[in-house]
Formats: sequence, C-alpha cells, structure tokens
Amino acid sequence: MTNANVNDNTRDEVRRGDEALRAARVLLEAGLFNDAVSRAYYAAFHWASAALMSRGVEAKTHRGTIQMFGLHFVKTRVLPREEAARLTELETFRELSDYAVAARFTREEAESAIDAAEAFIRACQTAIPFPSA
Repeated sequence: MTNANVNDNTRDEVRRGDEALRAARVLLEAGLFNDAVSRAYYAAFHWASAALMSRGVEAKTHRGTIQMFGLHFVKTRVLPREEAARLTELETFRELSDYAVAARFTREEAESAIDAAEAFIRACQTAIPFPSA
C-alpha cells in the first residue's frame, strides 16, 4: 500500500468515525438508545481503525482491530490502558445493543457510551499523528 493510499484510507476511517458519532447523537435525541450505543461503538471503532491505518496496519475483524490497537498503541505506551478498555467496553455494549433481544439501554447509558466514544477519539487525536485533510 502506498503512502497516499494509507493517508486516504486513514482519512476515510476518520470521516466514518465522525459520521458515526454524529449519528449516535441524533439517535440519542430520537430516543433510540440501543442504536445510539451501537453508533457510539462504531465511532470509536473507526477511529481505532484510522489509528492502525496511519501505521499501515489493517485488521480484518472487530476483535482483531481491538487487539492490534492494544498491541500498537497501548503496549507501546502511546495511549494508556484505559483507552483499550474503553474500546472493549463499547464493543461489548454494541454486541448487546445489536444482538441481545432483551437489551434495553437507557438514555443515561447511551449518553455514557457517547461520552466514552468522544473521550476515546480525543485521546487518539491527541496522541496519534493523523494525515491532514
């Protein structure tokens, strides 16, 4: 993959993450709390993918993205362990919101998931150099 491709793909992941975060907020205001939780996870997931992509690393699965994120950014102390934990927790919430028929997230829980995604994104923006638009 060329440098230009890496930069383009990284920017695409950032854009998708930002869109997912906006969608999470819209869904929250619409009272669709499970969907807001799911989109909050995807916001963080796409930013994690962008971080990996910025280093030329592309994972094939969600679990692989989380594991590779930990390997490349937490083990190397670019980001604290709490950020990997935040991403893992958001993934768990997303799985519940999407697949557990009885799962009913509250407004407060959805707000908390969005806050967690925002904190994860801020940590990535602060610690990882991303290509400019």
